[in-house]
Amino acid sequence: MSSFVLGHFNNLILMQTPFGYTRKDVLLIGIGVTLLGVGLKSGLEYLGFDPLQAGNVVQLVLVLGLTVGWISTYIFRVSNKEMTYAQQLRDYESKVMEKRLESLTEAELQVLLEQVEEEKTRLTSGEEVK
Repeated sequence: MSSFVLGHFNNLILMQTPFGYTRKDVLLIGIGVTLLGVGLKSGLEYLGFDPLQAGNVVQLVLVLGLTVGWISTYIFRVSNKEMTYAQQLRDYESKVMEKRLESLTEAELQVLLEQVEEEKTRLTSGEEVK
């Protein structure tokens, strides 16, 4: 194998996919929720609940619990601006700025750096930036 292929393969091994983003994870979550439901129903039946009532309670608890849990993750992502659109917008803005910097000539880049230095000195001296 070439060193490029080996390097690429090593990078793939080192990258960690967060939990919940692979088929295996989804299957594990599904099996876990199913086992949780069966366990809750069996536990309620063991405590003396009618099997029909136990099934209704478990269904209500799981549906409400999963719904509230899913909505809370959505609200968390919105509040932290981790939504797909926001991330795409940040990536786009970053790429546009990179392209603009690449297209600048040395003279334009030097002028821009001087302006940045001027702003820094103004900010440190307490003047207001226009």
